[in-house]
Amino acid sequence: MMRVNLLPPEILERRQAERRIIWVVVAAIVIAVLLAGVWGVANYRLQNKKDELAAVQQEAQAIQAQADQLAIFETRASELEERQATVQAALGGRIDWAKLLDEVSLVLPSDLWVQTMAVDEDAGISLAGYAIDSPDDVPDLGHKAIAKALVRLADLEDLSDVWLASSVKTEFAEQDAIQYTITSKVVPPATEGEAE
Repeated sequence: MMRVNLLPPEILERRQAERRIIWVVVAAIVIAVLLAGVWGVANYRLQNKKDELAAVQQEAQAIQAQADQLAIFETRASELEERQATVQAALGGRIDWAKLLDEVSLVLPSDLWVQTMAVDEDAGISLAGYAIDSPDDVPDLGHKAIAKALVRLADLEDLSDVWLASSVKTEFAEQDAIQYTITSKVVPPATEGEAE
């Protein structure tokens, strides 16, 4: 079978050109649809990123609000540190007499008692009193309680130069006793500069 085309060649060319135009239009529409699809996907992703950014900004604002509420504690902590530094500077060279006298009372032996105690920041501490002197001790160990007191007082960090100023055998309340006087110096507390 043979086809015979009776159309003149210029009409034939025009029809072929019309077909090409249709294909160009179809291709342009396909490219436009593809571009629209790419643009739509990109716009969708951009909107998701904007939503994420908004959520993060909102969370950051909430955290900042909490931090602002807690900032007062930081301010108070710094004020407290300043007050502590001021108190330590003011009391740095002060002797804690209550603590020192409590330690002295704890280390004294039970068979020795203090009748008078003189306390002076410059001169130190002077203890005067009596110790039990048992006449039945052989050999005579009457100064044992006083020696214990001297050793224990010398072990205290806040005291130095612990000396037995006097020790005399005597009677107290019609019993044998040893009258003694112990002196010691008070160690001044170290300031922060000295401790380092």
